[in-house]
Amino acid sequence: MKHPVLRLTAALLAGLLSLSLLLACNNASEDDGTTTSATTTKEVIRPAFTTTTIAYPTTPNTPSPSQLSWDAEQVFPTFPKGTGQLDVIDGGNLTDAERHALVCMSGLVNARGTRMAVYIDKVEQWAKVYGYTATKAVTVGDRDAIVKKYASEISGVVLYFSKQEKACEDIVNLATTVANIKGAIPITDSLYRAWYKRGIELPVVEDLTDLEFTKRVDVYQHLYDNYWKDCSRRLLFVQNPTYHQMRDLAAASGAAVIHMSCSNQDRQELALMKKFFGDLTPGESMLMGWNGQERELMTIAAKYGLACVPCDFFNAPSIFSQDIDVKINAVPDMPELENKIYIAFYFSDGDNIQYDMNAMKEYWDSARFYRGKIPINWTISPALLDVAPGMMNYYYESATEMECFVCGPSGLGYTIPMNTFGPNTGNNFTNDEHFSAFVNMTDRYLARTGLRAVTIWDNLSKSQREIYSSESDYLYGITVQHFTNGSLNAGFTGVTNDMLIQQLTPGYFAKNEAGTTPLTDMTGDITNAVKYLKYDGSAPVFVSCQVSVWAFHNMNEVIQFEKHLSDLYAKTYGEDVVEFVRADHYFNLYNQAKGMPYDLTLRSDVTVSASSNAEGAALVVDGTPDTVWEAAEGGEGWVTLDFGATYSLSEASIFFAGMEGDKFTSADNAKAIKVEVSTDGTTWKEVTSVADNTADWVCLSFEATDGRYMRITVTDPGESGIARIADVNVNGVAK
Repeated sequence: MKHPVLRLTAALLAGLLSLSLLLACNNASEDDGTTTSATTTKEVIRPAFTTTTIAYPTTPNTPSPSQLSWDAEQVFPTFPKGTGQLDVIDGGNLTDAERHALVCMSGLVNARGTRMAVYIDKVEQWAKVYGYTATKAVTVGDRDAIVKKYASEISGVVLYFSKQEKACEDIVNLATTVANIKGAIPITDSLYRAWYKRGIELPVVEDLTDLEFTKRVDVYQHLYDNYWKDCSRRLLFVQNPTYHQMRDLAAASGAAVIHMSCSNQDRQELALMKKFFGDLTPGESMLMGWNGQERELMTIAAKYGLACVPCDFFNAPSIFSQDIDVKINAVPDMPELENKIYIAFYFSDGDNIQYDMNAMKEYWDSARFYRGKIPINWTISPALLDVAPGMMNYYYESATEMECFVCGPSGLGYTIPMNTFGPNTGNNFTNDEHFSAFVNMTDRYLARTGLRAVTIWDNLSKSQREIYSSESDYLYGITVQHFTNGSLNAGFTGVTNDMLIQQLTPGYFAKNEAGTTPLTDMTGDITNAVKYLKYDGSAPVFVSCQVSVWAFHNMNEVIQFEKHLSDLYAKTYGEDVVEFVRADHYFNLYNQAKGMPYDLTLRSDVTVSASSNAEGAALVVDGTPDTVWEAAEGGEGWVTLDFGATYSLSEASIFFAGMEGDKFTSADNAKAIKVEVSTDGTTWKEVTSVADNTADWVCLSFEATDGRYMRITVTDPGESGIARIADVNVNGVAK
C-alpha cells in the first residue's frame, strides 16, 4: 500500500533579511565554501541587523502527497516509477552545499514520481542498467531550470549560515533533519542568495541562522528536544555531515540524520546516541549509514536490538529503489555426496551496499572470463531488495550456475551479536526478544532474495543459535567468524536444530604480514582444518573459508588456489579429493553426510508429476519461485514428488505464485492445500494442511513420516480459481 511519510507541517514563519543581506545578493557567489571540522571556539554566528529590513518569502509551497510505497512488512520504502526519463544534474562540479541541497531535492521530487537525479560517481552507469534516459544539465542555467521546474514539489528551504557550518559542521545534519520533516531542502545563506539572484525564490519554512553551536552533542540535543518527535522512527541515518550520500532517501522518508561517537570516551555523545536508539523498534527500525566506529556502533546498536545497513558512499537510492521484482536464480542439482574435502569459498563485504554499488561491480565485470570455472559464494545485502533491486538483478542475471549469493553479516543489516575483540566484547544482543525480531525480519528478506546462508560477525551465543536456527525457516546454514581463534577446535562449530553453524577457517583472510596477497597463503589454515577433522579419505569433511575482497579480488588467484589444493591432496590420495561447492549445496551435503534432514529437492534423481500441465511440473523443484507450475484447468490440482527412494520426511516449504512477483500477485496464491506422503504411490497419509492461507509461502513441519512420494494438493485455488505452485523444498533423511 502507499504510505505517505512526508509531513508538511511548517507554520507560516515571519523572517526578515537585513539590508546588508539584500546588498550581498548582488555579489553572491555560488560557491558556499569548504566545510571544516568542528572547533571549540565559540563565535557570534548571526550578523547584526540594520534598521532597514526587507521581507523574504515564507509561505510554504503545498506539493502533492508523497507516493512512496512503505507497508508494514517493508523496512525500506520504494519510490514510485516515473517516465524513465531523468532530469540530471552533474554532481562533479558542485559545492558541498549544492550537493546537499540538490540531493535532498531529488528525494522529495522522486517521492512523487522518479524524474530527477544528481549523477555522482557510479550513478550514471547504474542508471543505464536500469534503462533510464537522461537530459543532462550542462550549464548553471540548465541546472537552475531543473530547480525551477521542480520548485513547487518542495515546501521550501531550511536556512542556515555557512559560518555556522564552520563553527560546527553538524549544523548540516540538523538542517537536513528539519528539512526532511517539513518537505523542504537544507540550504546555506550564500547558496540561497545565489539562487535568489538567479530567480529561484523559494520560501524559507524554517530559519536556523540564530542558533549558535560549537559542539556537535549540543546540535543533536537540540534536534532531539525539538524535532525528533516528528521524525520517522523506521529509519535513522547515521551519516557524516560532509557526506551527501543517501540524503535523498532520508529526505523522502522524513528521517533524522545524526553523527555522533559511540565510544565510552565520549560519554555525552554516547548517552545521547543511546536515547535515539532507545526510541526505535527492534524488527521494524533500521540504521543506515556509517560513523567510522565499526565495533562501537555495531555493539551499542545491538544492545537496543538494532542493525545498520552500511551505505556511506551509496548514491541516489531515490532512482534505484523501484518496484522491481528480484529474479531468484534457479539452483542446479546438488553433486552426489562422496568422500571428499568439500570447501565453501566466500568473498566478503557484500553487506555494505556501497560496495555492492561500486567495487563489487568492478570486480564482477573484470572477472567475467574466470567466473563460472569453480563455485564461488558472493556475499550480498538483502537490503537491495528495496533499496536497489535492479542492482541485485544485475548480479543475479549475469551469474553462472557456479556462483551462489549469500547474506553478509549478520542478516538484514550489519550487527555483531557476540563481539570477540575491541570495545564492548561479549554478548551485546542480550535481549532474546529483540534478536528474534531481527531474525524474523531477516528471514522475510532472505526468502525474497534467495539467500540461503548467512555469515555472522563475530559469533552467536547459545540462545542466539537456537533462535536463528529455529526461527529462520529459509536458511540452510550459518558461518561465524570468531576472530580471536582461527582454528576449528575452538568449539564454535556445532549443529543446532539440525542446522550447521560453522566457524570460518580462515575467517576474513586478508594480506599477510609481508603485505602480499597470494591465496596460497591460506593453505596452512585449510590443511590444519582438514587435519583437525581427521580426513583420511573414508568420509567427507567440510571447511568454510572467507577472504577479504579488498585484498583478494583476482578470480584467477582463486582458481589457482583451488588447483594448488587439489594437487596437494592428490599427491597423498592419488586422485582429486578437493571440491569447491556452492553454499546451498555445502550445507545440504553436510546434513546428508551426518544423517540429518536435508533438502531432497536438490537431488538430481527427484521427478515430479502433476494433475495437468505435467511438462511444467518440474518447475516446482528448480529452486526458484520465479517459475510457476499452474494447472491447465480450474479447480483442485496437485503435484507429486518422487524422491527415488524412501526417506523419513519431516518438513515441506511451499512457495505460492505470489512469490513470483511479476506475472502473478498474492491474489494468485492457493488458499488451501493438503500434503500427503506415500511409500508406494497408492496409499496416502495426510501429514499436514493449510486453510485460509494469506501468505506467499509456508514452512510446514510435521511428524517424521516414511515415504518415497509426497503429493501436494491445492484444495482451494483462491481468487484466480487456478491451482499454482511456484516452488517446493522437502526435508528428509535416508532410511
